[in-house]
Amino acid sequence: MEMVIALLMFVGEPAVLKEHTLIPNLSECLKIKRIATRNTGDRVSFVCAKVKAEVKDGKIIRISKE
Repeated sequence: MEMVIALLMFVGEPAVLKEHTLIPNLSECLKIKRIATRNTGDRVSFVCAKVKAEVKDGKIIRISKE
């Protein structure tokens, strides 16, 4: 497990994590978050976060709950 920056997508009420994407740095994550927020409805929210995750071939396989 390693610490990485991820863009997390939460959907619904209560919010449920539906998707996560590995992002190279925080500024890129915020840029993508801004674009995604403009193009989605009210029930979808995006969060840039530093998470502990298992990464394989440049993709997040699993995010730790710790």
